[in-house]
Amino acid sequence: MNDQTPPDDSEVGLFSIWFLRGAVVLTALVVVGFLVHATLGLFDQGEQVGESDTPGELETSTPDDETPTTPPTTSTASPTGSTPDETTTSRVPEPSVDPELVAFVDEAVAFIEATRQRSFVERPVVEVVAVDAMTDIVLDDIRRSLAEDPVAAESSLAFAQAIGFFGPDDDFLDIYETFVSGGVLGVYFPNSDQLLVRSAGALTLSTKATIVHELVHAFDDQHFDLNRDELRDDGDAGWTFTAAIEGSASYVEQAWRATLTPEEAAELRDEEQRFDFGDLLTLDLGFLVYQTSVYETGRTWLERRIAQEGIAAIDDAVINGAPSSEVVTMPLDAVNLDPVDVAWPTVDGDVLWEGRGGRALIAALTFVADPDQIAATGWGGDAITVYRDRTGAACLRWDVVGDTKRDTNELLDALRRWVIGIGGSADMVDGRVRVDRCA
Repeated sequence: MNDQTPPDDSEVGLFSIWFLRGAVVLTALVVVGFLVHATLGLFDQGEQVGESDTPGELETSTPDDETPTTPPTTSTASPTGSTPDETTTSRVPEPSVDPELVAFVDEAVAFIEATRQRSFVERPVVEVVAVDAMTDIVLDDIRRSLAEDPVAAESSLAFAQAIGFFGPDDDFLDIYETFVSGGVLGVYFPNSDQLLVRSAGALTLSTKATIVHELVHAFDDQHFDLNRDELRDDGDAGWTFTAAIEGSASYVEQAWRATLTPEEAAELRDEEQRFDFGDLLTLDLGFLVYQTSVYETGRTWLERRIAQEGIAAIDDAVINGAPSSEVVTMPLDAVNLDPVDVAWPTVDGDVLWEGRGGRALIAALTFVADPDQIAATGWGGDAITVYRDRTGAACLRWDVVGDTKRDTNELLDALRRWVIGIGGSADMVDGRVRVDRCA
């Protein structure tokens, strides 16, 4: 799409398709702030995660023996409807909880309902936990997900290794222990409705911002169901759906931030700038970029749509997603956005997964080699085959085409520069770019 360059704010350049979602703010490749939220279990059928008994919790989740055995009621209202539901939200605080937290959750719930012009089906429970408890709970859920679907786990790991996000000896728990402990501030589990927010105990403005963000996930889950198993077969479809749900939460969070006084806004910035990354920045840059781009990109996409369609545009985006990550990252009036149909590359090995990477993946991988995203803007379509070769190595073959011959050549140039740094090959085969890489 070289004929229509996206605005400068259309993409921050960050995300992942697997388990967690986050947000990193980069300025000239220098990290100046960090806010990570997560939506865990989008593609699994895991059981409810047990509550934590870590000291410092301000509000605890409902004990397991009181947890309803049926999922929460959800609304399937028309995406174009903006009339609030008739259901009302309970304001009754849970027993033995911190009154300041309960009061803020009530305030945040009211703000979200007013912004989205719709009520929660039921009042979510917010559990504030320490960083170690957050890490343990998330890793336990990942461990359970991996055990429940070992085939999907193997293909996901093989992709992450073959694309260079993980090292050949890394596994999910290695990477996500670093990721979660280094930056995840909040998690919402659609399978169990559990909502966790990380805090040292004080209800800071950063904690409040995270609560607002995660409550929006609960809101969208109650109305539109965030469990979408059908998305596991296409990486780009998963990215666009996550851009919708994280864009939804980021839009409302940003609206809440706009209500702060100048003094409060400055205090919040100071809190975020003091955040300890831990070992987070030892992870692959492309992984961090792909892992977190959905936040600002999704919010910008929804802001454009809301300006034209009203707040109900969020409902439609969460229900229907978008045809490709290119649609999310390009201006609303961009043309030629229908993906080119590319056949799955044939390989000599045991095929584990076939899917699409999309413009978002191109943008993440070429973030350094092509900072102006010239090549990614020309993405037309692609197809990835992940497999194990005869030696058992995790490999991929990736065919990519541009919208025009010139776009395809620009993609070839950018991907060749990428493989120089990571290993592998990028060549022109039958008019398309072919990337081959093994971990």
